[in-house]
Amino acid sequence: TTDEIRRRVVDTYAVQNRAVTKQDYITMVNMMPPQLGAIKRSNVLQDSDSFKRNLNLYVISEGSGGTLTRTNRVVKDNLKLWLSNYKMINDTIDILDTKIINIGIDFLVQGSLSFSKEQILNNCILALMRQYKTHFEIGESFSISRVYQILNSAPGVVDTLDVNITQKVGSLYSNVPFNIKDNMEASGRYIAIPDDSIFEIKYKKDDIKGAVK
Repeated sequence: TTDEIRRRVVDTYAVQNRAVTKQDYITMVNMMPPQLGAIKRSNVLQDSDSFKRNLNLYVISEGSGGTLTRTNRVVKDNLKLWLSNYKMINDTIDILDTKIINIGIDFLVQGSLSFSKEQILNNCILALMRQYKTHFEIGESFSISRVYQILNSAPGVVDTLDVNITQKVGSLYSNVPFNIKDNMEASGRYIAIPDDSIFEIKYKKDDIKGAVK
């Protein structure tokens, strides 16, 4: 997106061809030449089990259908070689797979009598699909409050009555163990996620569903 390009330009300007901070490393990952492979998202964590400055670099790539997929071994090897030119001499880096947590959105809204229920439902689903067309960042929480805001702004919606976030599992989805209830903030405003994981609404036409009252 335009905002993502803007952030990456600013980050790239600040790096100055060396990786010192966490953001420096993420920026260098984004700067890897395309002929070496493509990384869609990355995150850097200090290895808590290491006495030295060992960094765990979590990466994820994008498949041909636009959904998230594990980064293959060749791209990981290329990335490690690329980063070796810019990392601090005392840094060691382990490149690891990001855990994908697939989720779906179910909602119930109160509709206006000026619109048909079919129109309102279509407006809601399109609004959510536009909002989540860009992949989440690794470790980024899911804002339930934002879903309410988007639905309430959709044409024909009087009020959003309920939003339910579910984990999607099965042969077409990732099966990473994750308990949504245990990771939900006390007031129900957002769902937290570990820093080595990423949320994905994989099949938006199927995984975003709703009803109009």
